[in-house]
Amino acid sequence: MRWCAFFLLLFAAPAYGEAVKAVLFPFREAVIAARAESTLLPYRFKLGEPFKAGEVLTALDDSRYALEVRRATEQADFARAVFEDKKQLRAKNFTSDYELKKAEFDLSVAESSLADAKLNLSYCIVKAPFAGKLAEIRTQEYETVRPGQPLFRIIDDNRLLAVMNVPLNDAALTTVGNPVVVSVSGMDRKAKGTVYEVAPQADHRTGTVRIRVLIDNGDGKLRAGMTGELIHDE
Repeated sequence: MRWCAFFLLLFAAPAYGEAVKAVLFPFREAVIAARAESTLLPYRFKLGEPFKAGEVLTALDDSRYALEVRRATEQADFARAVFEDKKQLRAKNFTSDYELKKAEFDLSVAESSLADAKLNLSYCIVKAPFAGKLAEIRTQEYETVRPGQPLFRIIDDNRLLAVMNVPLNDAALTTVGNPVVVSVSGMDRKAKGTVYEVAPQADHRTGTVRIRVLIDNGDGKLRAGMTGELIHDE
């Protein structure tokens, strides 16, 4: 309820010409969860430290899963050898079609088990799905985690979205791609961006519609959570 009240106050529709408040949000964010059961190893990045897409953020102890891959590999190799032997015997009519089919089925099961073991092993490496920063730690290092348990939250703040409510009848502010300028509170800076999204539903009580303005933050000087005001006629 407090958050609801906060957003209602923040985005309360001003009369046309009055200050339009804006809040900066990350372009995207995600809570990364564990996909295997094991012990969480140290994080590779500190809070707020930038990383690139695909970089390893942390890992899980993979000892058990590495053993499973080794065992499954040996079983698959054995099943493959049996199948090849059965094929040669069948070609010489020394065994039945049933024995050959059974060997083929056993090989298929062994290969599936190997693929599953390799997949579980791959889950022990946790990579960044996109470039950004570590924003919140949900699970501490060396804790035992289970599949689905949240580990940390990351944000992509290389670009930011300035969210604001603007008059519905302002065509310039409600057209995707149009330029918008926001004066960032507490900074002597004007952030320039473009209308990225316009909400499909307006607020009939205030005559406004929510928009999201895409702002480049490649220099990292702006932070998600900052507030500002729309600059008219910039």
